[in-house]
Amino acid sequence: MTLATLVAGDGPAVVWLHGYTLDSSTWRPLWTLLPEWRHVGVDLPGHGRSDPAMSLPGAAADVADVIRSCGATRLVALSFGTILAVQVVLDEPDLIEQLTLAAPALGGGEAEPGAAERYRELMRLQAAGASSAELADSWMRSPPDIFRGTELRPVLRFALRQVILRHRWTELATGSIAAMARHVQRVEDLDRTPARMQVLVGDQDMPVTRAVAARLANRGARLDVLPGAGHLCLLEVPEVAAAVLREHLGQLPAG
Repeated sequence: MTLATLVAGDGPAVVWLHGYTLDSSTWRPLWTLLPEWRHVGVDLPGHGRSDPAMSLPGAAADVADVIRSCGATRLVALSFGTILAVQVVLDEPDLIEQLTLAAPALGGGEAEPGAAERYRELMRLQAAGASSAELADSWMRSPPDIFRGTELRPVLRFALRQVILRHRWTELATGSIAAMARHVQRVEDLDRTPARMQVLVGDQDMPVTRAVAARLANRGARLDVLPGAGHLCLLEVPEVAAAVLREHLGQLPAG
């Protein structure tokens, strides 16, 4: 499998993993606020210019290869991307020194209210030959409230919709993303990694996401709650997010 990357800036490398149906281009506004680092955005399997994947461990191994190839010691992930980031550190606990999980999720965990029904609707629409616009509009509706925080941010909502319009939706037929999300991950297994862990969550995020964030904080992760933000907190309030990311990313290595 080939994972496409988008690179910007100079300095120590930070690898970024976006959310479901997005791609690495969505990071650009946040990257401009963090000029101290070289940013390496990875298009998730089946997203952007990346090939599809059939297993979470396989996709994590490919992300680990990207991390090694650019000499990164920092990894930032958002929403579905956090499942992949967690798998990276579960499989290779010593690979990175600093990990940021924004709007965190764990594979095999509880789904947000309405998520399963929304995914089934997307599958029905695709099978019926729906257009990319119909699929995008269905996906961005609530519930689940993934995009609710963008409703008062029309410029961001428009930009994200343009990215989602490019999404191929092949996973609806193959079930690859659903299979990756079902791969069981245990929060206690993260104790094996010495990486400094930061958890970011919007104060208006969904209940399951906030519960996962609390579980990670209870095991020693630094928790930053971003006011006025929903699920896509890094994208919704980039100035606030950049400030707390800068503090975490600039810390000395763990140990």
